[in-house]
Amino acid sequence: MNKLKCSVTTCRHNANNLCELRKIQVDGPAALESRETCCGSYAERTSSSENSCGCSSSPSATADVHCSAEHCTYNDNRKCSADCVCVGCCCADPEVVSETECCTFERRA
Repeated sequence: MNKLKCSVTTCRHNANNLCELRKIQVDGPAALESRETCCGSYAERTSSSENSCGCSSSPSATADVHCSAEHCTYNDNRKCSADCVCVGCCCADPEVVSETECCTFERRA
């Protein structure tokens, strides 16, 4: 499991910068930089989604991170090998998956 930090407060799975999911998906198979990745597990927080995400009852500082970013140095057979993964956003208040990103992404040499 990876340490996971998430600053995407508009995601329904985010609870105090921790994730309520035990497994997340990072997407961006052709990504060459972090802004070309996204958290495929992102789901917008709405007033009707508060407590209805179907996730664990408590947020965790760890999660399994599955990754499709083929050019990332941490991608090891579609699993992230980074000790700590940071998920962030490329705009102030993301509303869609494409506005999130894996800030840990590092292009493979």
